[in-house]
Amino acid sequence: MLTITYTAFTTEFADIIIFIDLIITFFLIPFYLYLALICGAAFLRSQPLKSKVDRVNRFVFLIPAHDEQDIIQATVKSCLKVEYESYLFKVFVIADNCSDDTALVARSAGAEVFERSDDARRSKGHAIECFFQSRPDIFDFCDAVIIIDADTVVDADILAQFSLTLNCGFDWIQCYYTIRNPNESWRTRLMTFAFSLYNGVWLLGQERLSLAIGLKGNGMCFSTRGLQRFPWKAHGLTEDLEFSWMLRIAGEHIHFLPQTRVYASMPSQGGAGAISQRRRWEAGRKTLRKAFFRPLLSSPNLGIIRKFMYIFDLMFPPLVSLLIGLLVSTVLQVFVILKHDLIGMPGLILAIQCSMSFVVVCYTMCPVFTLGLPMYYVASLTVLPYYVAWKLAIIATGKIPSEWIRTPREPAA
Repeated sequence: MLTITYTAFTTEFADIIIFIDLIITFFLIPFYLYLALICGAAFLRSQPLKSKVDRVNRFVFLIPAHDEQDIIQATVKSCLKVEYESYLFKVFVIADNCSDDTALVARSAGAEVFERSDDARRSKGHAIECFFQSRPDIFDFCDAVIIIDADTVVDADILAQFSLTLNCGFDWIQCYYTIRNPNESWRTRLMTFAFSLYNGVWLLGQERLSLAIGLKGNGMCFSTRGLQRFPWKAHGLTEDLEFSWMLRIAGEHIHFLPQTRVYASMPSQGGAGAISQRRRWEAGRKTLRKAFFRPLLSSPNLGIIRKFMYIFDLMFPPLVSLLIGLLVSTVLQVFVILKHDLIGMPGLILAIQCSMSFVVVCYTMCPVFTLGLPMYYVASLTVLPYYVAWKLAIIATGKIPSEWIRTPREPAA
């Protein structure tokens, strides 16, 4: 009698495990299919850009800065040293609610400075909007505005590349935003690899699928005709992505320029800077899903296929979450196989999970073949379990920010 009861219990328990495994696996399938589509598209060759007009464009570098006296000089000098006629561009620094000598240091480095003080509206998004409203004269001087973070250096040919892309008819452009200090620690090596996926391969795949990409906040180029048609109105925790969704819902196209790059410093040792930055990013993405899901569905400017693709992009969970889900479902499947055989449903589920694992491997290697990332950055994945544990801990234990907070900087190397 006890044997029969135990057998019935274990059979019922196994059925529960199978059911849970099925739910997790079928929840993961659409996201892994989308990831496979992005990865495959990133390998496609793109046609060379062809200018529609022969025009020499004028530019304004716009650098929002809040208490950045220690790093702003290098950023200004990097912008001033680009390979472009000096009379065709200007460098502006927005000294936003600064309590230090950011404005003084920026002027001494050669930038024009716009000082702003507004305790009620403190954020990068508010600073950019205030500049555009207070300095309408820049729309008469330049053909495009390039927004650069205060801790960033730029490629020497950035203006030449942006000018060519503007002449091809694009009003909204994002270049490849990567890490300035990639080999400073294991953390910056891992971040360099993560940026190659999120800021590189992901955008490259969307571009090859003729989708508007998401802006990344650094290395963004907006034509003045685009800004006059669709002014900047983004003030959230992740103002770049917020503006991206506004543009996408309006039917605008944001173009990716992978061969042109900007390089920003990242916290190398964790600490307050890394924690603050991570919490702001995570909170900002959750807010975006709530704010833009319905407007995206009801947009009259998008076809059904484009809406479908954008919804996947908006709702796509962090890659770490997908990996954890795949790991859990695979462990459950191993339990099922030990209790049954591979015939029927267990074999099908195992095949699906193997296919998902193959997609992960392809996506992981994609930056090496499409963006020229050195192979040793892939080796930084060995510390991924520690990083995942750190990320989950700071999200679970810390207060989620409800307003913009400046990311603390490390001392300059």
